[in-house]
Amino acid sequence: MTERLMHSREVDALVSQFGEPHRCSYSLQVSRSTYDAWSEKISSGPVACRGEVIMVIIRPNGNVLLHTKDFYPDGVYRLLSGRVLWEDDVEQTLRREVAEETNLDVSVQSFLGLIEYEFCCRGRSLPFVSYIFELHECGGSLCCLDQGEGITDFREATITELSEIASHLEELEARWKDWGQFRAVAHRVVRELLSP
Repeated sequence: MTERLMHSREVDALVSQFGEPHRCSYSLQVSRSTYDAWSEKISSGPVACRGEVIMVIIRPNGNVLLHTKDFYPDGVYRLLSGRVLWEDDVEQTLRREVAEETNLDVSVQSFLGLIEYEFCCRGRSLPFVSYIFELHECGGSLCCLDQGEGITDFREATITELSEIASHLEELEARWKDWGQFRAVAHRVVRELLSP
């Protein structure tokens, strides 16, 4: 299902540059309203995309950077991410999103994970891909440069605390349930891969 979203040469180039990622796939059942909204958001319009980059930014103290946005439920923080638009490549997106969302200088340590999703609803399925990168902060002053992102705050978490973040996402109320289930996956994957 995700073949049309991923360019094999691009993935091979990322592997050559940043290492082989942990690869996994998840099938998630979502509501009809979620499926229709996500299908439109992903497949059409000015921000139609073929996936996302997830930025695991490790701060000098070893903690991971999280963020929240003005429309998230109270108390919800998560790893930073950014859409890979159809006309953009993954590495270009990664570097642009880090700059726009954090204003930090980072070094790419590894191509940590590649998650292939299938969102399912009543016999229909919608593919999506998350490219996860481990990044180490090496300079800059933390702030969001793109006000359109709606980022209102940052906080840090230990690698171990990512499990708690995932659990919180999974327990969100009905309106946010599908989104929370989806977002929790990457946090559990990162927790597993970066645990000491």
